[in-house]
Amino acid sequence: MFNLVYRSKARLGISQDAVQQMLEAARSYNRSNDITGCLLFYEGAFLQYLEGNQIKVLRLFDKIKESDMHTDIEILSHGHIETREFDDWEMAFENFMGTKHQLQYLLLLVSSYVENPKNPLQPNPASINFWHVAKQLLRAKATF
Repeated sequence: MFNLVYRSKARLGISQDAVQQMLEAARSYNRSNDITGCLLFYEGAFLQYLEGNQIKVLRLFDKIKESDMHTDIEILSHGHIETREFDDWEMAFENFMGTKHQLQYLLLLVSSYVENPKNPLQPNPASINFWHVAKQLLRAKATF
């Protein structure tokens, strides 16, 4: 099992409808390629975690790099993992716009991760824990 984390800047003027359409297309593609993950959108930046077969994840990342939805794509980490973190989501998603009190902790984590990443090339305990917490908070949000 392989994972890849990247961040990018959203194209100026990107609409919520465009993000939603991109998310629906991603979920469909991921479902057919056995890829799972999480996409976070914060202050004009995307932070995405992808996991699955290494060849399929890298092929998807090549497609992502060609997208006109964003610029300044930067890999934050990649490597082999033992198990999937988002095994029951083709693509979990959160858009940090507006007030969502139950997600304030995740918002703090995302803001620090987007604004000051340490750029590790291999998954490390901090990054693994970040995505584990993100999954738990998004799952809890779904029950509200």
